[in-house]
Amino acid sequence: MDRRTFLKSAGIIAGAMYFDLPTFAQKVSKMGAARLRIGILSDIHLRQADTAKTFEHALEYFRNKEADGVMIAGDMADWGLESQLKLVADTWYKVFPKDKLPNGKHIEKLFIYGNHDVEGQNYGGPKNSGMTAEQIKKAAIGDRRAQLWKKYFKEDYQPVYMKTVKGYRFIGAHWEDWSKTKDAPGFIEKHKTELSGSKPFFYFQHSHPKNTCYGEWAWGQDNGDVTKALSQFSNAIAFSGHSHMPLNNEYDLWQGAFTSIGTASLSYLYPLGARENSHVDGEKDVPSQMKNLDCHDGKQGMLMTVYDEYITIERREFVFDQPVADNWIIPLPAKGAKMGFESRKKKAVAPEFAKGDKVKVRHITDGKDRYGVKQQQIEVSFPSVLKKRTGVRATDYEVQVEQQYVDVVSIHSSKRVYSSGCYLGEAQDEKDVVCLFGRSELPATRKYRFIVHPCESFGKKGKAIYSEWQEQQI
Repeated sequence: MDRRTFLKSAGIIAGAMYFDLPTFAQKVSKMGAARLRIGILSDIHLRQADTAKTFEHALEYFRNKEADGVMIAGDMADWGLESQLKLVADTWYKVFPKDKLPNGKHIEKLFIYGNHDVEGQNYGGPKNSGMTAEQIKKAAIGDRRAQLWKKYFKEDYQPVYMKTVKGYRFIGAHWEDWSKTKDAPGFIEKHKTELSGSKPFFYFQHSHPKNTCYGEWAWGQDNGDVTKALSQFSNAIAFSGHSHMPLNNEYDLWQGAFTSIGTASLSYLYPLGARENSHVDGEKDVPSQMKNLDCHDGKQGMLMTVYDEYITIERREFVFDQPVADNWIIPLPAKGAKMGFESRKKKAVAPEFAKGDKVKVRHITDGKDRYGVKQQQIEVSFPSVLKKRTGVRATDYEVQVEQQYVDVVSIHSSKRVYSSGCYLGEAQDEKDVVCLFGRSELPATRKYRFIVHPCESFGKKGKAIYSEWQEQQI
């Protein structure tokens, strides 16, 4: 089997979940009638009117697709203020007057509060904008969450609620605190009989259910009670936000006892940490030669379409209006699907550099690290590995320093780095990738060179390309 044939069939042999390669359109044409379409967003973080433009645009996209509902998995009002919640409602009713599509059909609101909605007034934004403590208290959603929900969304507030959209059940659990959604497990147990079976139901909360999306690395995941409760239902499809992780990382979809999907953010993103140009929550003064990626143009959401035997999920960004990765296709019923990270890692195809790709090295005498400290640096650059060039897009890159000592060659150090457009569609990721090293990070007296491997989401590495040996000191 050649590489092209293997790439086309790799998703199909994955079993419970595969990606839409060139056969996606033909596959969809055989799925039959769509039973349900839901637009999915999270972390929209509205402040003033100008911050609602992308939200309005995303709603218009869902309107044009004739969605049956729109899910927002929390963090609607960035500073937790009533005026910001009103802006969410005003934008919604501008696009969907009286909760209706242009054809007169009803479109369902599937919204929940996140931590910013409930306690964002305490995070410093209002105070830094000049509001007094009394003004903040008066303007905050806070303890008025039920009253304001009714006022702006025209429905009663319940900590956990269930709605039925075209015969499919949706359970929304509002934010309660940083460790758990205490009412959700009991609610799920109470409705166990009606939720059981092969027909999928959809659960959504703000934080990721523990050890599902992004596994143990997810920022702000819950205490595991919801994971335990949903593990009774192989037909459960959970959605969650909070982490702002981009949708083109395959860790955003987890399948085990149930299915769990991360919803990214319509406001800004930050990719998984530990890369030379990434951000890690809770860590300060991380040694790095490169600044954090500015991902404020990374505004992403999804469109879920449910068929009798499949669920398709379009992963999209709303600035350049492009897919950020292939659609996910999840076969139904999901019973027996065990597509955890390890099994998908085994089936993953490593990205590869194109023939002729080279590593370039440039010495910088007046460089600055992440914190503005001046120093000598070496810039390592190489082409971005994209699906349209070689069949599989790289998620990030491993850059190693190899040194030679007499007749022994060994690895001196290693870094991982993201391309500048890693979180966007391929059209915005065509620039050469850059990784910086401080001169102090390199061998002081030995000959060295750089080795670069492209990596996919689960860390599988493609073949390396190499720089020339470096002997000159700056």
